[in-house]
Amino acid sequence: MRKNFCLITLLLLLSLISNALELEVWIIGWSTEYANIAEGIISREFTPKTNIEVDIVPLAWGDGNKVILSLISGDAPEIVTASVVELGIRGSLLDLRKTFGEEFDDLEAQLFPAITKQLHFEGTRFGVPQNVSVMNACYRTDILAEMGFEIPNTWDDVYVMLPKLHSNNRDMGFYYGSPESNSIWGAYTLITQHGGNFFKSDGFTSAMDTPESIKGFTEYIELYTKHGMPRAGAGNTPFRTGEWVMFIEGYWTYTNLLHGAPELAGKWAPGLIPGTKRPNGTINHGTFTGGTNFGIPTTTKHPKEAWEFIKWFCSADVQAMCVNEFMAKIPGTLQVPSAKDALYGLNQLPEEFARTIHAQIDESVAVPYAPTANVLYRFVEFAVQSCIQQGANPEDEARDAAKEMNQEMDRRKIEYKRFLDQLAKTK
Repeated sequence: MRKNFCLITLLLLLSLISNALELEVWIIGWSTEYANIAEGIISREFTPKTNIEVDIVPLAWGDGNKVILSLISGDAPEIVTASVVELGIRGSLLDLRKTFGEEFDDLEAQLFPAITKQLHFEGTRFGVPQNVSVMNACYRTDILAEMGFEIPNTWDDVYVMLPKLHSNNRDMGFYYGSPESNSIWGAYTLITQHGGNFFKSDGFTSAMDTPESIKGFTEYIELYTKHGMPRAGAGNTPFRTGEWVMFIEGYWTYTNLLHGAPELAGKWAPGLIPGTKRPNGTINHGTFTGGTNFGIPTTTKHPKEAWEFIKWFCSADVQAMCVNEFMAKIPGTLQVPSAKDALYGLNQLPEEFARTIHAQIDESVAVPYAPTANVLYRFVEFAVQSCIQQGANPEDEARDAAKEMNQEMDRRKIEYKRFLDQLAKTK
């Protein structure tokens, strides 16, 4: 009798396992290591409670077309990471707020507002940010102290410091966002600090010709043409050697230095990017920010299960669990979670660093949605290079960039009209 009972129990367990539903999740920007670690956590913490198995497929940053082709062919996975607003207004992704109501609002409330706002288009919510990207600054406090300086609060403070630094063969580096390394994000930093942007909130008009954007763009150009900041650098090496006393890079710099430059322990500190004083007296330290966004294709046969996974995976506890395992098993790595509270649950990230990253995100502005934004960014890049390489006037180049962007976006208005009309009908 006991043997029969055990056999029946075993058969029931095998039946449950064999009947488990499987979700396929494509995540752009993840490595196989990330995927394996996350799948281990999912199999321990999620599948036993939900009977939902998850297969994570990591994609390279350049594999966005694979996502688009899968949606066109009707053979998409249950969850994708993509330009969710672009695909959503074309009818390829579910409006998660409309579909899941209060559950969506409850989840979004846990996330950094700076990165969720970029997904607010005409009242829709086609995605949920899974992580955060942002630039951060670090400072050689030992050298600054020797020279009688403190960490600069504003760019005006930087301009006061630079002559003395230069006379001592030292400098300040804006590595990620310099003219030779993703200059559009350096320009965006100064533009948004002044209150401008690349695009207006309608998604089809450039904001590069507003007074705020022109002022910020001009100041960015003058970092190099007037104040002599280095246009390029060899990664964090100049910071490690003390040639640069300020280093502005991606958030990953913090853990890279913590693990890869032990000789600098106690000699440097995290800090906000130098800020700009606004007319109302406040100082804005912002830069760009954004995230990798989960979306659910309209073709999925399991939308509820896909949502259950997103809701679980993007919760603060689970995000902290995942990032902690990433950091423990891949030393020097860091992924900034989109859930605010998760940032303070990272075992290997000192609280001072977590506070700085949090403050930097709160100061920053995500790029508003615009159709085929990557095409539009090139006009900003052209403007930067014309000013830096050919000595063109920054105001003229900003206005020309806006003109080119608007011409491109006017064409998009015609192309997208049917999508927007259809979107209005479904509200």
